[in-house]
Amino acid sequence: MVLTAVVVSTPAVGADDPPGTDGYEQTARLTTVGKPLDLLVHPESGKLYVGSDTVAGTTGGSLAGVYVVDPAAGNVLNWVKTSPGSTGAPAQLPGKRLAGPLPGDGVHYLVGLRGIAAVKDGDAAGRGGWLTGTTITQAKAGAKAGTVVVVRGTKLEEVTVGETSVAVERSLTLPAAGGPLAVDTAAEQIWVTDNTNSVLRRVGSADFTPDGKEIPLGAGAAVSFLEWDTERGVLWAGRGTVLEAYDIATGKLAASFDAKPGDTIADVTVDPRSDRAFAVWQDWGNPPEEGDGVGQLSVYDTATLKDLDMGAELPGVNGQLGSSSVAVTPGGDSVFVGSPSEASLTVFRAPVPPSPSDPPSPSDPESPSPSDPASPGPSDGTPEPSPSDSDPGADPSASGTTVPVDGPSADGNSAGGTGGGGAQTTTGGGSLDTTGDGSLASTGTDVLLPAAAGTAALLATGTAAVLWRRRRATT
Repeated sequence: MVLTAVVVSTPAVGADDPPGTDGYEQTARLTTVGKPLDLLVHPESGKLYVGSDTVAGTTGGSLAGVYVVDPAAGNVLNWVKTSPGSTGAPAQLPGKRLAGPLPGDGVHYLVGLRGIAAVKDGDAAGRGGWLTGTTITQAKAGAKAGTVVVVRGTKLEEVTVGETSVAVERSLTLPAAGGPLAVDTAAEQIWVTDNTNSVLRRVGSADFTPDGKEIPLGAGAAVSFLEWDTERGVLWAGRGTVLEAYDIATGKLAASFDAKPGDTIADVTVDPRSDRAFAVWQDWGNPPEEGDGVGQLSVYDTATLKDLDMGAELPGVNGQLGSSSVAVTPGGDSVFVGSPSEASLTVFRAPVPPSPSDPPSPSDPESPSPSDPASPGPSDGTPEPSPSDSDPGADPSASGTTVPVDGPSADGNSAGGTGGGGAQTTTGGGSLDTTGDGSLASTGTDVLLPAAAGTAALLATGTAAVLWRRRRATT
């Protein structure tokens, strides 16, 4: 490992405050959760759940299952390998799709073609069972506690999940094959996509029948996912190269966002606390004929339905091995993007706001600001020389001032972590955040320190800031 230091002279005390960062910044890339297929941050426990498949070429056994991750530290808290099999016997199966959260902690998830299971942190195996008949194509947490709403062909069904079995409680025959779902548990309402007739149809959970409310879809691709912003009354729909937002009150399209050439919309999640929607666009994956090999994380204002231009590029995120997914912690501080193509989970942190400088203390005559004019003498009015007039080297903000940092240790590793550049696994116990002085609080994680993070204290003191990054050692 080598340590690269960039010396940046800071302005003197009293100068303009340093600017903040404009967009979300990548801070870590985890490869400890297999091939992520779906993500969910639990709204109560705050834990990150990852439904995963194995990675091709993996030695030592399958990586499939459901992972529970500490979103702050990035370490895996639990890996549930075993789920109910089609014959009733336990089996290691991928966690295909996370249907929704359980009360307190945990998730419902899909396994195989018709299996539904439940799991929470600390469990050794998922519990549940398989339905008979038609394959499950869509699933969301039901309005009734402990239930899951699924689509199977033209059937919309409410299913209860037991320890070793699942059972259909209520069933509704739809006019055509059902598509993606959205559920508001508080309002006890369900939206079902009808891609055949290009319409979104609402079903009341209380009586499990359509209530007559429909939203027509314009011309375009089939809806691949549906996300309900219950605070704003907006349905977000992914349709190929377009992300659409429908106003439920008016029943009309309120906004649409087009992909850049070569991209398609993969997933969106809404964070009511920050009034933002986070979308992941994935590349087709065949540059240069199709796309450029780079996906995109986009951030939208849910009140104005405008692009906030706070996103980030996602190199290597494409749809050839599955659909990417996105999850966010409440408040929008951390965003997670799962990429099946790279078998990775990328972490982004919210922009760093500007850090105001501490004003000089008027009661401290021994520490005048170098930028303040000198005070006149008490008798003859002659200005006294400032420290910079008599000793330029005494100015801590002078160009060339540096702050010492720890260099690489004898074994080639920096003091903040272990391992070289590129994708690495985490060792657990560390934090994906950086500490206040800019030092890395995680080990074994490929971490990119944002340029604005961790320098507030240095900027406030008028010294030069040292920004650093870890790079692969060269030979």
